Amino acid sequence: MSVRHLQAVFDRSERALAGGVPIRKTVAGIWVPSAVPQIMEVAALLREMGVLGSGPPPPPVVDAGSGDGRVAAVMAHLEPARPVCGIERDPVLFGQAEENLRALRRRGGGYAAVRLIEGDYCDPATYGSCGVDLGAPLVIINYPDGNQQRLARFVARHAGPDATLCLFTHDRSVDVDELPLRARRDLPAAVGPDWRLSVYRGLPVA
Repeated sequence: MSVRHLQAVFDRSERALAGGVPIRKTVAGIWVPSAVPQIMEVAALLREMGVLGSGPPPPPVVDAGSGDGRVAAVMAHLEPARPVCGIERDPVLFGQAEENLRALRRRGGGYAAVRLIEGDYCDPATYGSCGVDLGAPLVIINYPDGNQQRLARFVARHAGPDATLCLFTHDRSVDVDELPLRARRDLPAAVGPDWRLSVYRGLPVA
């Protein structure tokens, strides 16, 4: 599948969900859809920083709060062999993500390794449903919507030292105290404020 087709799927999704409004309130926070090119820039930056790694096997990527599934889809488009899991608690967004994934699979491409789970991304059982081992190398991506401290505490308590938490947001004041900061980069936006990618390491096992 081409990037153009991928973009078209999520353009339709955004129109269906947001109705022209850039932020949607969910049962657990907010949903702010990132543009597909921005997500690709983040993926390229994570590869450049050595966060994604190459394995074997390549560490899974979990999009915690996956909305309509666009981050999971872009990651699978770029690296079809990498396990990708999208976790979303809001039933409307989750249903849209499932519909989007079905549309992508009908067009072909490497989406066989994508799992979508309706659940709480701070519940260890949810990761088990994805087939993700929290103690193994793992990359968790999140758009902070007020739950970032809770997610960071979860990673600190339940994930292993090879876990990485990546926060991608336009709010440059966002930070967490529970995990050590590994790197921080700003990404220019075509419209509006620049985005910021902050990468945190898991804690060593005591």
